[in-house]
Amino acid sequence: MKTKLSYLVLAVVCLMPAAAFAHGPDAGTLETLILFNPAQLETPESIAFDVAGNTYISLALTGEIRKIAPDGTQSTLALLPIGPPLTVCGPFLNAVTGITLDNHGNLYASVVSCFLESRGIWRISAADGSGEVLATLPLASIPNGIAVHKGYVYVADSSLPRVWRVPVGGGTAEVWIEDPLLAGLITPELPLPGANGLQVFRNEIYVANSSFGTLLAIPVEPDGSAGEIRVHATMPTGTGCDDFAFDVHGSIYCTTDPTGLLVRLDPDGTTEILLTSADGLDGPTSAAFGRTGADRFNLYINNGAFPFFSTTHRPSLMRLHLGVQGEPPAW
Repeated sequence: MKTKLSYLVLAVVCLMPAAAFAHGPDAGTLETLILFNPAQLETPESIAFDVAGNTYISLALTGEIRKIAPDGTQSTLALLPIGPPLTVCGPFLNAVTGITLDNHGNLYASVVSCFLESRGIWRISAADGSGEVLATLPLASIPNGIAVHKGYVYVADSSLPRVWRVPVGGGTAEVWIEDPLLAGLITPELPLPGANGLQVFRNEIYVANSSFGTLLAIPVEPDGSAGEIRVHATMPTGTGCDDFAFDVHGSIYCTTDPTGLLVRLDPDGTTEILLTSADGLDGPTSAAFGRTGADRFNLYINNGAFPFFSTTHRPSLMRLHLGVQGEPPAW
């Protein structure tokens, strides 16, 4: 796969004032907090928050994990070894994909590296950015959505039809579940991922299958094994969920990346398109609720604006204020 960069537009990194993070918008208010630089291949992929109000964003194509302080100051927390940008190694491009935090402030990342000793699941100190490989994964694997639950790190594989699991202290990654419902359609002609976003909700592991527009639920049994997988919800026709977030009522907020939508899936089966590209979405890759206080009513949205999908090339972090709180982390 060859990607031409000549059509990338130049943009200046535009950090909105600190007040953009501090004030309390009205319900339904949508704000653009940060514009990233597409000329530097800054493609925000995944997002996580700590209890101190810091925001962490993986910039997929460069391997950087960017830290954004509550006052808006940006810094590089870590630069992970993925190899030269836009290199195909294994089924797809190299990247840093999903990130998450545990209750001790450790950050975990899915790293699709071209170096086999670095390809897999990483743990990174949010204090100083030092990192270590918890478990390596094979070249055929594309580790993606990631979450911590009851002493284990769970990782969706966008190439192989499985979810991996490794202890938070490290070790050999095990196949927690493998099932055809997790399979995708990644081919050179149609690079659609299967298992993509992964979240925990009420002792079940939820996985988005982007190829087939399904949200899958897998119970965690008392002994830690995977229960029977089921289709929990289905996206509107022609869309696939990339990553997603839960509110306290069990509604799911899905980003759709190339189709440029934010979709809410309610427990009763109804769906609603909340935002489109007309609202400024540009390849939305992930969504996450704030962690503390009034920020739990805010849904943050990364727009990856990947050069091979986007036509407007406007990678950004947006915030949508809602009238409902996000579900707290289920560690």
